[in-house]
Amino acid sequence: MNVLSDLALAFWRLLPGNPIMVRVVAAASKRVKHLWARIAYLAVLIMVVLFQGGLAGYDASLAESAKKATQVFLVVSVAQLALMSFIAPIFCAGAITQEKDSNTFSILLTTPLSTAQIVLGSLFSRIYFIWALLLSGLPIFCITMIFGGVTQAEVFQSFGLSACTALLTGSIAITISFLKVGTRRTIFYFFVGIAVYLLLIGAIGQSTYGQLAEAKAGDVAFGLGTGLKMSWLAPIHPFLALLVVTGQTPAPPLSDVMRYGWPWARLLAYPEYGYMILTTLASIAMVLFSMVMVRRGEQEGEPTLVGRVSKPFRVATIGEPPPRKPRRVWSNPIAWREAATRGSASGGPMVRWAIFVIGAAAALLLLTAYHAGWWPALNTNSVASWLTVVAWVELLVVLLIVTTTAASTLTRERESQTMEILLTTPLTSKYVMAGMLQGLVRYVTPLIAIPALTLLLFVLADVVRGRAPCVPPESVVIVPGLMIAFASTAALAGLQCSLSYKKTVQAVMISASLVLGVASGLWLCGAAVKSGNVGLQFSSVVFPFLPFPSLQALIDPGTLENTSANTMGGATIDKGAIAWARLLRIICSVLAIGAYALITWALYQNLVKNFDQTIRRQST
Repeated sequence: MNVLSDLALAFWRLLPGNPIMVRVVAAASKRVKHLWARIAYLAVLIMVVLFQGGLAGYDASLAESAKKATQVFLVVSVAQLALMSFIAPIFCAGAITQEKDSNTFSILLTTPLSTAQIVLGSLFSRIYFIWALLLSGLPIFCITMIFGGVTQAEVFQSFGLSACTALLTGSIAITISFLKVGTRRTIFYFFVGIAVYLLLIGAIGQSTYGQLAEAKAGDVAFGLGTGLKMSWLAPIHPFLALLVVTGQTPAPPLSDVMRYGWPWARLLAYPEYGYMILTTLASIAMVLFSMVMVRRGEQEGEPTLVGRVSKPFRVATIGEPPPRKPRRVWSNPIAWREAATRGSASGGPMVRWAIFVIGAAAALLLLTAYHAGWWPALNTNSVASWLTVVAWVELLVVLLIVTTTAASTLTRERESQTMEILLTTPLTSKYVMAGMLQGLVRYVTPLIAIPALTLLLFVLADVVRGRAPCVPPESVVIVPGLMIAFASTAALAGLQCSLSYKKTVQAVMISASLVLGVASGLWLCGAAVKSGNVGLQFSSVVFPFLPFPSLQALIDPGTLENTSANTMGGATIDKGAIAWARLLRIICSVLAIGAYALITWALYQNLVKNFDQTIRRQST
């Protein structure tokens, strides 16, 4: 009995009675911002349900209500999984980086807490909040079961995928937080790394090369086409596994995949459970690795694991190090510093140019696959849709980079204690803010050039082959102009959060949530306009003012034309109406660039006006 009581006490101290977990959970439950976070999370899910047209109409039959509930369940599940994929890393990354930013991490290591208590307390104190958010949305999912079409097993499988995704991303966040010093790089790598993984593996899974031969063809999956089969990558990708749960890509019976042997056969037959098991095992492995590394070289000044491994291969320097080459600074040194130095929040020029190279390679691969016929799904009718998806991904990356970088500009000065030095220079607040805005926009300019070059390559290739361009030629000029306007507004939002909040984690989290929340809300507005019976001209006027729908309207205007034709009962739209709608899109796109420029100017003036007062108030 003494052994069992000792084991029970040890487990109690490890998790339920963990001082870190008790402190964070008790404090977070009393914070108003966490209440607003729950309200915002539920508001997003409710908005998704409402923009899907509700669950059923008053005169709808039972079969129609069940079909509608199934569609709503699919969309809400995707929204919930996407939120879990990006919310969990933010909260978990702050578990260790906040201690390091406030210089209390070394004090934490001197306490009697074991390494297991430090790692598990830091992880599950944040995961508790994420899982609480997840459970708060359970009543919304239960409503979809009222009309049929959605089973209890599907609801809990969807929640299991989201919970395991949050656990996996949180474990990765904790591991990197123990291995890296620097909040800005950690958060940036999370956003970009998770987005690239989900999009890249998802694209491979939806291709002909990623589909499992033994699986049966399902229904339309996210509008990517009919007759899609389950991907063999479903056990390692949450959204591909979610397609199996919702019946979009049914899993094959176990008897059909027995030839793959154990454990691959069971992973392919039950990919949703396979994903949960694999992510849980991966999380356990990363937690154990973090326990080993938490006290080994993490204090500033001590050698790290990478340093110890690379030490024998370093070239010893004798005497003074060679002088650095002089750099040519721009007319505005603040702009040059933000755009050209390694002090940027996104991890330096190497990361930026790596993203540029990946985007350029993806554009060339897409162009070659289109003209060579490598990919059956990429034909003349669908190439504009695929280019729209690529442009959406690139715009998302640009917004994330410019927002997170801007949100850490002033907080970086405070944390490195160089804000006082900056204030003693002759530089005025107007000069500093203008330089930061200019530097941030110029920093993401190479990334904005990727979609412009991609569209230009497709237009030129079609002209050389003597056929009509698959995308409107004006999109080559207007798309980068709109992206610059969106990036400038997002940069000002990040700068405002960087000025208002002292900590980098808080500023980055709030600014990224604000920008992505507003962009998602405008995207839903565009979806509502597209699904309503509003006409082609009205859509052509509204869409250019919405970040993501504007790219779709410019690159793939056929979607607006097809939607308008469907609302007219399948009637064909005359060429004059199409030409007039095209002219409206061009004019309204130019007006949208000017409107966002005015918004940026107003935010800039307000930022300059409050700069000195806010800095002095925070210094007292």
